[in-house]
Order: sequence, then structure tokens, then C-alpha cells
Amino acid sequence: MSYVRITKSEMDDKLKEKKGWECNRSGNEYIYDFHLSQYPIIVKVASSIRIDNDRAKNKGSDAIRVFAIQMEGMGKKDKVLCGLIKARRVYRTTNWRDNLEKKIYSVIDSSKVVYHKYRKKKA
Repeated sequence: MSYVRITKSEMDDKLKEKKGWECNRSGNEYIYDFHLSQYPIIVKVASSIRIDNDRAKNKGSDAIRVFAIQMEGMGKKDKVLCGLIKARRVYRTTNWRDNLEKKIYSVIDSSKVVYHKYRKKKA
């Protein structure tokens, strides 16, 4: 498997702000958030691009991770309630853009299912 170096600008091109993605910092890494409009769920993409040097992490820990969390409410300032979907990896191969898109849709679908299951138990 050949690894590809991904820059922040390439990640920004894929996860566009006008489509609803917002770029945040967490530690020394860029994290992209997407708030679902009908659910208190945030899909997060951990880019593994370091802030200090705009390079990927060391080989072996450089995969892009996609996961979902549940918020207490729909507001931007609400607290995190729990994790919904564990991190799923997207490897840095030549077709990483397509793989990332598929993984994001998969996490969105799975998080809705888990959210409804969780809500049904609470009620």
C-alpha cells in the first residue's frame, strides 16, 4: 500500500466550509466537524495533519479517523453527551477522497441508527 502525503488545503478542498464542515484544533491536529441538522450528532474527521508543521503524523498512526458523538442538544455550545460511533480509519492511499466520502456517509447512517436505538431505550 503506497501512502500519499495529504496537506491541509487538500483536506479543506474535500471537507468544504460552505457544505457545513468547520475546522477546529484538538491538541496538535486539525479536526473537522459536521453538525447533522435534524439530530444532536456531530460527525468528526480527525485529519492526522499536525498543526505545527502541516505534515501527517508518523507512519502507522497517520490514518484519517471518522467518528460520531452525541450532544446534549442542538446548540453549538451544548456539551458532549457520549460517543456514538467508534473511529473508523481511512488510509492515505491514492483514492483517499472517495474512501473518506464513503466512510463519512457510513458513519452518518450508523450514528442515526444508534441514536434512535439509544433514544428508544431511554423513553
